[in-house]
Amino acid sequence: MVIAAFGSVVLAAGRPYSAKPRPVLIFQNDRFSTGESVVVIPFTNVLDPEAHYRVAVQPDGANGLTKPCWLEVDKISAIRRSAIGPTIGHLGDAQLERALTLAGQLMSAE
Repeated sequence: MVIAAFGSVVLAAGRPYSAKPRPVLIFQNDRFSTGESVVVIPFTNVLDPEAHYRVAVQPDGANGLTKPCWLEVDKISAIRRSAIGPTIGHLGDAQLERALTLAGQLMSAE
C-alpha cells in the first residue's frame, strides 16, 4: 500500500480513530513509509482559545480543505495505515514549517 507523502492532507476514518472521515496531515518522513501505522496531525474546525499549539489553515485549491480550520499539533498521533483514505491536497510550506516548529517546542517542553 502506498501512503501519501509528508505534508499531504488525507481523509482518515475507521475505529478507533474516527467514525466518519476527517482530514489529517501526514507528518511522517517518507523514508518510514512501511509498517502498520503512520504519524498524522488531525485538523479541527473548533477553535480552542486555550490551545497554543495550533496552526490556522484557510481552505484553498492546494490543501483541499472546504472550511477554515486548525492543525492540532498538540494531538500528533499514529494511526493504522488502513484508516488512511484518499489524498485531498497538500499543506503549504509555511504551514508545514510552523507545524514542525511547534512539534519541536512540544518535544522540548519541560
